[in-house]
Amino acid sequence: MTDVISPENISGFTVGEGCFYVEYGKDSKYKLGLRVRPSFVIEVVADDEPVLQAIKEIIGCGTVYHLDFGRYEKYRQKNWKKHVRYKVSNITDIADKLVPFFAKHPLFGKKARAFSLFKMIVQKVLDKKHLDKDGLEEISKLVDQLHSVNKRGV
Repeated sequence: MTDVISPENISGFTVGEGCFYVEYGKDSKYKLGLRVRPSFVIEVVADDEPVLQAIKEIIGCGTVYHLDFGRYEKYRQKNWKKHVRYKVSNITDIADKLVPFFAKHPLFGKKARAFSLFKMIVQKVLDKKHLDKDGLEEISKLVDQLHSVNKRGV
């Protein structure tokens, strides 16, 4: 399928189905007790798994996995279909593969703004800014902006 999907197709697909976000989690291994993990996902119905596998192959990183239907049992009555997700959360893969991919094949609309904020967050994590209080506050403000763009398109 990779011969059918172009990088531009991936950018367009991401505008419709993708999400740049940041996972926070308590983790005693970190100086401030908080892990900051920039992540990217595309989630689709399971029938489209080959599309996600092709995207993974073209970008060159990430994982594709089936979502646990048990968590979504209550949606079964609403005709919810099983989903698969493509996810990239390894900071090295994000910095070396994902960010350059979307820099070369630009997004548009609010997804372009989300990507711009995401890139800033990734750079701050690479610069280890998340390990000191001031840097973590800077990242937190960017994450708030990213959340706002993702939810409301501001």
